[in-house]
Amino acid sequence: MKRNKEDQKRILSNKNIFFLLLAFAIIIIFYFMPTPEGLTFEGKLMLGMLIMAAILWVTEPIPLPATGLLIMIMQPILGILPAKDVFSSFGNQAIFFLIGAFIIAAAIEKHGLHRRIALRFLRFFEKSPRTFTFGIISSCAFLSFVMPEHGVAALFLPIIVSILVAMKIVPRQSNFGKISMLSVAYGCSIGSLGTLIGGARNPLTIGVLSDIGINVSFFDWMIYAIPVVLISLPLIWLVLQFVFPIEIKDISLAKNEIKKQVKLQGKINIKELTVLGILIITVALWIIFSSSIFFGLGVIAILGSILLFVTGCVKWEDIEKRVPWGIILLYGGAITLGEGIISTDAGNWLSNQLFYLVGNNIYLVVLGLIVFTILLTNIMSNIGAVAILLPIGFAIATGIEGISPLLASMLIALSGGLAFMLVIATPGNAITYSSGYFSTKDLLKSGVLANIICIGVMFTVAVVYWVGILNL
Repeated sequence: MKRNKEDQKRILSNKNIFFLLLAFAIIIIFYFMPTPEGLTFEGKLMLGMLIMAAILWVTEPIPLPATGLLIMIMQPILGILPAKDVFSSFGNQAIFFLIGAFIIAAAIEKHGLHRRIALRFLRFFEKSPRTFTFGIISSCAFLSFVMPEHGVAALFLPIIVSILVAMKIVPRQSNFGKISMLSVAYGCSIGSLGTLIGGARNPLTIGVLSDIGINVSFFDWMIYAIPVVLISLPLIWLVLQFVFPIEIKDISLAKNEIKKQVKLQGKINIKELTVLGILIITVALWIIFSSSIFFGLGVIAILGSILLFVTGCVKWEDIEKRVPWGIILLYGGAITLGEGIISTDAGNWLSNQLFYLVGNNIYLVVLGLIVFTILLTNIMSNIGAVAILLPIGFAIATGIEGISPLLASMLIALSGGLAFMLVIATPGNAITYSSGYFSTKDLLKSGVLANIICIGVMFTVAVVYWVGILNL
C-alpha cells in the first residue's frame, strides 16, 4: 500500500515536471521563432505567455496563484513591459474590491449570519419534496449574491446532510438525496453570476474592462446578469427533476430537522445585526456610487471592511484565516496578462487571425464564445478559464463589427460560471460530491443537459436582451 502511494506521488511529480518544461518550452519557441507579419516582437512573446499560462492553469503543476506571480515577473524579465508598468496593473480597483468583499464574507461567516439566513429561507419551502429542492437551489443562488459561491456551498453542505440523515436518505440510492446535493452545487454556480461578489471571475472582468476605459458599476452588472440567473434557475431545477425523478412524498422529518436547527440558532445578536447593517450599507453604496469617479467599487468595499473592524465585528486574525489570499495573486497575474496583450497590440493581431477563422457572423461568434468558455471552464478553474479567454474576447471585439469588448467580456465571464459536468469544475461541485450522495456519473448525466440548456439561455439573453436593449 505504501509502495503504491509512493509510485503515485512519483508519477504525479513527473507529470508536473513535464508540464512545467512544456510551458517554458513554449516561451523559448516563441522567443526564437520568426515574428509573424503585422505582429511586434513583444506581442509575439505575449501570445507565448498566453499559451504558457493556459498550460499551467489547466494542468496545475504549480499552484494557480504561483502562476499568477510567474506571469507578472516574466514580462519584465523578457523585456516585454517595464516592471513598473506590470506591477501598476496589480493596483487595479478590482483587486481591492475583491479584498473588501472577502473580508465582508469572512465577517458573515464568523458570526453565522449566512447559516441563519439559509435556514430561514428553507422554512418557506417545506410543503413537498419538489418545493424543498427548489428551496435549496434558490437559497444557494440568493446567498451567492452576497457571498463567494464556495463559501455558500461549504455552508449548505452540513445543513443539507443533517436533514438527509434525519430523513434516513441512503447516499447514491435516493434521487431526492442526489437532487438535494446537486441543487446546492448548481444553485451556487448560477447565483454567482448575479453580482460582483458571487464569483471571483466577476471583479476580474470589470478590472480588465476598466483598464481599457470601460467602467461597469455594481448595478450595471446586476442589470446584465440577473436575467440569466432568473431564467436559468428554474430551468436547471426542472432538469434535475427530469433526470432524477423524486421517489419520496413525505418530508415531515426534514421540517422537524430545520425547526430544530433554527431553534439552536437562538435569537439574532447585536454582532449579527451590525454585520447585516454594514452589508446592507455597503451593497447600497455599491449600487448608488460604484460608477463614481471618486468612490468606485474598491473604495466602497474597503470602507465596508474598515467599518467591520471599527465596530469590533472582526479581528485581523479572523481575516487571515478566512480570506483566500492566493486568489488575489492569481487575479494580479491575470489582469497583467490581459493588459500586456492589449498594450503590445497582440490583441489586434489575434483578432485579425480569428476574423478569418470565424468570419463576421455575429451570432456564430456569440455562440462560439459561450460554448468554448463553458467547455474550458468544465476542465479547469473558472478564474483561469476567464483569464485566458478575456484577451481573446477583446481581440474578437476589435476585429468583428457588432461585438463590443463589453459584450464579449460578459459572455465569457457569465459562461465561465456555468460548469456543471465535472467534479473538478467548481469548488461547489467538489464540496457537494464529498458528501457521497451522488456519483461522478450522476453529475455528468445532469450536467451535460444543464449546460446545453444554459448555452441556449446565454445565447438568447445575449442576442435579444444585451444587444437589442442595452445596445452593447
